[in-house]
Amino acid sequence: MKTRQLHYGCHVKKHGSFIHAVDEALRLQEAEGVSCIQLFGKNPRSIEQHQWSQRDAAICKDKLQQAGIRCFTHSAYVLNLAIHVSDQPEWFQKTAASLMQELIIADALGAQGVVVHFGTIKHQNKLQGYQDILTMLNTITPVWNGSARILLENQAGMHGGLGIMFEELTNIRKLCMHPEKIGFCFDTCHAYVSGLWRADEAGGTAELLKSGAEHGFWPHVELIHLNDTLEAAGSKKDRHARFGTGIISQAAFKELLTSEELLHKPMILETEPIGPQLHADEWEQLRSLLNEK
Repeated sequence: MKTRQLHYGCHVKKHGSFIHAVDEALRLQEAEGVSCIQLFGKNPRSIEQHQWSQRDAAICKDKLQQAGIRCFTHSAYVLNLAIHVSDQPEWFQKTAASLMQELIIADALGAQGVVVHFGTIKHQNKLQGYQDILTMLNTITPVWNGSARILLENQAGMHGGLGIMFEELTNIRKLCMHPEKIGFCFDTCHAYVSGLWRADEAGGTAELLKSGAEHGFWPHVELIHLNDTLEAAGSKKDRHARFGTGIISQAAFKELLTSEELLHKPMILETEPIGPQLHADEWEQLRSLLNEK
């Protein structure tokens, strides 16, 4: 195992202002060595168009670049890529417009990408779900010319069971008209509870790394959601635990995070913050685990 150069941070709340979120990031950089952040570009509970300040975004972009802090945004929870255009044409158009605005806001902030959940379905036809995701991506990517990329996130297995396996994510990217505009976000909690990462088994982490390499997944991972879990492997229940306090063993985390595939990837905590330092205990646990001061 090689010692990695740590790039860690957390999801920060903006409380109505991008500047508030970025100033919080600068404070955490000085106090805890944070070098990456994630925030919501829009209201996480709505896909309606959102009023935002381009001036504030430009100020934040400059601050982040000067500090060397990498930025990512997360799309609204209710944004679903698997909308069937013929069945719900108005909702499809609203979703496409919302994703486009997410990308525009991310670009204005200088964000590397927008994390987007793979997609959910209520029916049992997974093939139709994949086709609908492709239709949505092929609506957006031909007209998107900014630098921020769509970062598809692996899912826990709820709501139709799409986006669990590496081949689902990589095949969607390959089949998209503009694969260069799509990357991946790898969520450790989702991988564990979906059954993809058998961290409890001998050789389970090595098998995960091998499978991801065989499907060409790891080179396109731009962000790790570093979440422990409260739920059992294969439960398909998405309940995060603070790093080092959940079910996933620290040995499995160390094997994963010190692998060649993930050695220098930025890591974002999505757990509930505690106190003014938010995640100080988790960052200390991470530094200790990976032998970094």
